Parts: sequence; C-alpha cells; structure tokens
Amino acid sequence: MEALVLEKKDVLNLRNIELPEILGPHDVRIAIRTVGICGSDVHYYTHGAIGQFIVREPMVLGHEAAGVIVETGSEVANLKVGDRVCMEPGIPDPNSRATQLGIYNLDPAVRFWATPPIHGVLRPTVVHPAAFTFKLPDNVSMAEGAMVEPVAVGMHAATKAKIKPGDVAIVSGAGPIGMVTALAALAGGCSQIIMTDVQQPKLDLAATLGPITPVNVAKESLKGVVDQLTDGWGADIVFECSGNEKAAASVFEPLCPAAPSSTSAFRYTQSPMKYRPAW
Repeated sequence: MEALVLEKKDVLNLRNIELPEILGPHDVRIAIRTVGICGSDVHYYTHGAIGQFIVREPMVLGHEAAGVIVETGSEVANLKVGDRVCMEPGIPDPNSRATQLGIYNLDPAVRFWATPPIHGVLRPTVVHPAAFTFKLPDNVSMAEGAMVEPVAVGMHAATKAKIKPGDVAIVSGAGPIGMVTALAALAGGCSQIIMTDVQQPKLDLAATLGPITPVNVAKESLKGVVDQLTDGWGADIVFECSGNEKAAASVFEPLCPAAPSSTSAFRYTQSPMKYRPAW
C-alpha cells in the first residue's frame, strides 16, 4: 500500500510499503479518511527520535485519525461496515497490571501508532481492535474525529487536576494541546484561563475561545499578571503544555499555596530538570 514513510531523520517519502495485517475475530479494518499531524510526528521527522524511541528503520507516521469501517472480524458485534469511527492509537496488553487497573496508557508494553517500531496510519487502511475503535456521531466530521485523540489529552489533564468551580488556571503553551487543555479546563469548571506563549498570533487566537487572558511571556511577567488577576493569591492550577524546559522549571512560581500542576506536553532532555521552588 502507499503510505507516508519516514525513512530517517529529515527524509520523507510517499511510496509503497508492505504492511501485512491479518484481521482477527475481534478486529476491524478501517479505511483512513483523515489524519492529524501531531508534534511527535514533526519531532520524529526533525530529530529522528523522542527519548528512547529512535527511528532505526522506515516508519509510517500519523496517529490521530478517523475513518470508515470496511471489514469486521467474526466476533465484532458493536460495529459494522460503513460506520464512521475514530481510534485510540495506543493498544495495551489486556493482561497487564496497568490495563487491569484502568490506566492502560501507562502499560509499559503499549503499542502506540507512529512510535518506533510501530507504524502509524498515514496510509489507506489499518487493522485495529474493535475495543479501541469508537463510532462517531453523525454530526461529527472526519476532521473532528481525528481531533478526538488530542482533545482527550486535554480532557485527561483537566480530569487529573480535579478542578473546582471557579478555579483560575494557567495553561503554558498556546499550541494545539494547550488550546484543547484550556477548553477542557473551562468545560471542567474553571472560571478563567491565563495562557502563555511567546508567539502573539497563537495568543490572539486563544483569546477568541472564551475567558482566556493571553500573556506573551517574552514581553510581560506571568507572575505579575497572575497576581493582578488573583489579588496576589496565585493561580489554582497550572497546566504545562509547552514542552519548554524553562517554562516547565517555573511551573510553581505563579501558583497559590497547595495548588496542583499537570503536564500535558513533554520535551526530552539529556540532563535532569531543575525546578525553581516558589518559596
């Protein structure tokens, strides 16, 4: 089949590649319609690795996807041919302790699309477990279906933060993950979001999404803005979504006492992160 193949760092080809996939009794075959480009896809292209995951041989990119079921396994009862679906790109070991505890995303054996050596889905079709395939409502487009996976990142962060009604949250980083995290936090009960970045166009867009105060940290002090908006008390929650080492090291500075922090982005570094205490 023809696919977008990362041959090695800085080298992409749209070419035929052999990807034999057998349809099991609990699987579905999906014709891919829409695939989002994640920051990890870009990072594998520009750097050839993320942490210990190194591109050592050609790999198909893409893990944020939606499509249409074209074939079902013999034991699949909840999905049928023609269903429009989105997919969980991480497939865990069903017998692992993490999976049985309901935290399958932390399973060390999870097989995640477009994470070496697992191929992604920038290709015509893919075989996937029905248990990790979800039917889209008729009013949800394929593009929106492909966005379900990154939106889930924001929803997970907001859920882990245990938001209380009226909380003021900081979202560091106005990229796609920062945007969906801000929206999830507002949906979860935050009264206001303070969003930081160094690129003004991103902040201008963020300001159109609701009660979001943009802060360009290249030009103004985040702590100063937070103090002004909270009468010097500090923010209730901070979501680190930039992946920037400097931003991550300063997550505690604008927080109020006993406030939680949540990380929704990452950046691999060779040296330990040096956090700056708030006291």
